[in-house]
Amino acid sequence: MQEAYEKFHAIEEEKQQRILSAAMAEFTKGYKQASTDNIVREAGISKGLLFHYFGTKEGLYRYLVQHMAKTLQDDFIGLLNTTQPDILEAIWQMSLLKHDISKKHPALFDFATSAYLDQTKNPELTNELFGEFMTKRTQTLSAIYANADLTLFKEDIDPKKAIDIINWAMQGYGDTKTTAAKITPAGTPKIRENYDSFLEEFKEYITILRACFYS
Repeated sequence: MQEAYEKFHAIEEEKQQRILSAAMAEFTKGYKQASTDNIVREAGISKGLLFHYFGTKEGLYRYLVQHMAKTLQDDFIGLLNTTQPDILEAIWQMSLLKHDISKKHPALFDFATSAYLDQTKNPELTNELFGEFMTKRTQTLSAIYANADLTLFKEDIDPKKAIDIINWAMQGYGDTKTTAAKITPAGTPKIRENYDSFLEEFKEYITILRACFYS
């Protein structure tokens, strides 16, 4: 698949990043709402050149998802410690890695949020593009949960059920913040702009869960 984008890969790095940042920022509006006119204007290139690199709007979107998935694989999934025995500490470390991504790749982080939410509008395309990445993510997270030290939990609590509750709580928190970001006045995700406050709040929930379930 990457061979299809070799013309784009041949241009200078700075120009690549300028185009990617402009495109990801525009696609946070959603796939159908995104305008290639806005992308080329922001990137400072012609529409002909954009299509020379990516072929079509869908071709550009496909590349952005691939780029996002590789970055998250390298900077998030690939760095997770699957042998961490404290499941709450493991979840906290995941949050810190996500925070690093939000700082290092701000446009990518918002794009990832929008692309995830866009699944309901274009499920076939999104599932096709996200499939392999989501499989790797699931496998890694499963390994983390499998290595959890169950002796950390209180004796009168079923640790596996407690882990289910922790997982549901963390997933629910993430989904709530993601949905709230999508309905900002501008209609675009702003997760990265608020991630510092999210992280602070998230740590408080981790502390509560620790007090509830750990001895």
